[in-house]
Amino acid sequence: MDTSSEIRSSINNILYYANKVQDLTKLQMEKDAETGLLLGIDTNVGSIRFECIGAIRTAAEWIQVYCENIESNLKTAESLDKELFSNS
Repeated sequence: MDTSSEIRSSINNILYYANKVQDLTKLQMEKDAETGLLLGIDTNVGSIRFECIGAIRTAAEWIQVYCENIESNLKTAESLDKELFSNS
């Protein structure tokens, strides 16, 4: 496959940013918890905020799963290179 390296590079970039999103959501949760301990927190708003941050983190985890799927399919597609044009 002529585009394999570009696809892998794109996957690696996506994974980098998915990991970055996970790190940043963790950091934000820690900051919110620290500030909440010092100043208190509105539990209704805090609950919604923590759910949103958790949903962002979960979406980033799903992006990683999708990238694994892309990589798996890419390997299969690459393995068929010789067979694809064997009749030519």
